[in-house]
Amino acid sequence: MLYLIKYKNLIKIKNIVYYLLLVGFVFTSNHTYPEDWDILQNNEDWELIKNLENIDVFTKKIINSGLSVYKAELLSTLPSELLIQVAWEVENSVEIFPNAFIIEAGIYSYYSDSSYTGYQVFDIPFLSKRLYQFDSIRKSNSVFWNSTHNLGNDLNPNNLMLPPINFGSWHVKKSGDKSKLIYRLCTDPGGNVPLWIVDKATQKYIPQMLKDLEKFASNRLNSK
Repeated sequence: MLYLIKYKNLIKIKNIVYYLLLVGFVFTSNHTYPEDWDILQNNEDWELIKNLENIDVFTKKIINSGLSVYKAELLSTLPSELLIQVAWEVENSVEIFPNAFIIEAGIYSYYSDSSYTGYQVFDIPFLSKRLYQFDSIRKSNSVFWNSTHNLGNDLNPNNLMLPPINFGSWHVKKSGDKSKLIYRLCTDPGGNVPLWIVDKATQKYIPQMLKDLEKFASNRLNSK
């Protein structure tokens, strides 16, 4: 029993250390992140809401706003380096995520090989088109992004709706002889879409996004 308690405490300490390193890296970068970033990134209070073969989906509430944040985990036999590389390639979003209603994506500006400002245009049925603009950074086996709204009208010539909230991350780590792909997301598409509809849609499409990313990565590996 004493050994088990010590083991559990060790795991908890490792989780805390990883979280502090993660937050430290993000907030010492040139990007700014919202006050609820730590709620999304920490490992506390997640509720498992879906278990789909090799994918688990978790959620928890941001008390002050009513928004939900999400975490999805996928176990894959593919190399970790390949999975995170595909997650980084926002310019290929249309091909990587064919079920996500992304009709256009790309890079506005590269600042280094680990930092860019990118965009994605979503055309979801029964909704007006949304233009997601965000700053992204990559550190080893993680990708972090947060929406940016100060890019100017010339980068939104069609005056598409800009979602007020969109931040999240991809992370890959070893899990035994497999790779664990972890996706975290907090988003509000804006407009008159009720939050409960946002929650239902997010819960439906997050698992599919992980499946699609893995499939794209597998096809790339097999084509070599």
